[in-house]
Amino acid sequence: MMSDSEQPNDTHLETSRRHPEEESDSSLPPGTVERILSDAQRRALCQYLVESPLTSMDELIDLLVQHDDSCGRETALIRLHHIHLPMLEDCGILTYEARSETVRYWGHEELERRLELCRDSETNDVNDHPKSRT
Repeated sequence: MMSDSEQPNDTHLETSRRHPEEESDSSLPPGTVERILSDAQRRALCQYLVESPLTSMDELIDLLVQHDDSCGRETALIRLHHIHLPMLEDCGILTYEARSETVRYWGHEELERRLELCRDSETNDVNDHPKSRT
């Protein structure tokens, strides 16, 4: 049995990352934003979070299912839980509260700027496609 001095104490845990709002420099390592936005599901997820910064896992699962016809609810949950949310949380862009199954997006200026560029590019690609012209 551990003595009182050996008992783990959550109040004394050191963390390398502070709350995003406490950070004076919100820059990410080079290539991180590109890596985040390189996945179509993650782009859709980030865009949704920009518009709805506090959301539930169910809403995000629905989003991924709507975004990808081949993705069922179970697959969407697995991708969120094991791929997308951990990556975004590790970057300090969001937090996921497992008990309440809520996700909070903290905002990230560079990510949002790049999302806007992606959206503009996708809009231009659709408008430039020969079938879209009348």
